[in-house]
Amino acid sequence: MHSKWQLWEFFSAQNRDLLKQHEGVLALNTFDPICLKLAKDFLIRSVDAPSLHYKMASEVTRGWIEEEFLTLSLFGNLESFFVHQAQDLAPDLLDLLAGAGVSGRFILLSFENEQTAWKKLVKDGKVPTILIEAPKFWETGKLLDFVCSHLRLPLSPPAKTWIVDSLENTLGEFYNAACLIKLNHPDAREITLAEVQELLVLERLDQFLLASLFARKKFPDFFDRLVAHEGDFEKLRGFFMFLQTHLVKMVDPSYLEQKPRLTQYDKELQSTARLWKEADLMREVDRFSEWELLCKKKESLLWHLIKDASLRSHTPGLSVR
Repeated sequence: MHSKWQLWEFFSAQNRDLLKQHEGVLALNTFDPICLKLAKDFLIRSVDAPSLHYKMASEVTRGWIEEEFLTLSLFGNLESFFVHQAQDLAPDLLDLLAGAGVSGRFILLSFENEQTAWKKLVKDGKVPTILIEAPKFWETGKLLDFVCSHLRLPLSPPAKTWIVDSLENTLGEFYNAACLIKLNHPDAREITLAEVQELLVLERLDQFLLASLFARKKFPDFFDRLVAHEGDFEKLRGFFMFLQTHLVKMVDPSYLEQKPRLTQYDKELQSTARLWKEADLMREVDRFSEWELLCKKKESLLWHLIKDASLRSHTPGLSVR
């Protein structure tokens, strides 16, 4: 049985005693180290801690599996196991575990990606699998709501809005920020925007918003936002890589016609592609490819080019190039 969950849906009553009720092998796949921590803590809450042992995938050998699960013991084995980084297990070891006769206890295999080993496990169908999916970029509000609920952090609506707009929209960023706020306001009934801003630093680069601004030719706003990230080569390097891909997709968005259902991102691509000529888009791809290289080399020339483009964008009649 293969099941998929959104993070905020996984922590439900029906999963609370999952391991207590389960015997045999179970595989869990999480998208993020914080997600793994939260899911693990939630699942083992109902398990007798002394009977649960942790192993790394590198410690799992054929000899250990055969001795622990495939031979009769005079005393009977009651220990359950949590195996970290199960994606590193060799295929023959995964097959051996999947076929092991485990009764009265469990083996929880923890995967941290959806690559070859996980795909094989799901395809074979011999082991129940649980996938906790990464939130979509438009679900960041739900992600922050989940973190606040999980930590019992009473953020005011303006504070939540500011965090979504100001921080990288990842579980790690939201969770670490929420822990810091909780530490400083442990007994607050509601935490205000001002209290949050005293603790957190504005650091988010919203690549989808920036790509949309550029695609819609809102150049003053676009370049002004880039200037605000002066000095952060790594963050802008990642964004310039993303923007090149975005612009290439705009050159010919006809592939979207084959999709049965369009996402918000797909619709954005379609609407903005009509505003550009192919030659102009490819010139911009070349520009951002050069800027990506400057980021890689950590060349200060990049900031002069961005500031120059920003000044040009505010001057009527001047090209932004």
